[in-house]
Amino acid sequence: MRLVLHSNSARETKAWGRRLASLLKGGELLALTGDLGAGKTCFVKGLAKGIGLREEDILSPTFTIIQEHRGRLPLYHIDLYRLDTVEIEELGLREYLFSSAVAAVEWFDRLRESAELDCLEITIGFEGANRRRVDFHAKGPQYLPILEHLGHFFASAGASGSERLA
Repeated sequence: MRLVLHSNSARETKAWGRRLASLLKGGELLALTGDLGAGKTCFVKGLAKGIGLREEDILSPTFTIIQEHRGRLPLYHIDLYRLDTVEIEELGLREYLFSSAVAAVEWFDRLRESAELDCLEITIGFEGANRRRVDFHAKGPQYLPILEHLGHFFASAGASGSERLA
């Protein structure tokens, strides 16, 4: 299942992240992809705020690769931008990706095993100077109810620019 939303500002992109956070229970793997500057870290800031963290504490972990945060749920913010391709075992990522925390991985496509993993794919793309397309794809049964609830929220709120794709 897919859900496509459109954002007209960084504020809206963060709001999508906050709403998603309200549906998470821990143990989710969020696979973020998109061009440089598209809004991946912005989305994670909203996600963090939705789990009770200060968005100011969320920085792009490009040089540290992994940042650990504690809120309503633990959040592991992982950024693979500086790496060409990496395997889960190379950096000891298994303990972060398959835990009871929420793992938000930017540049997820640089993970060699990415195609094989159940996750919620979140692709953010440019549609204009400030407009973004946020494409959610449930890869695995545990992510289907999350997308259903997210879709219902935007439909009931009368959000424009959202579309559900089977």
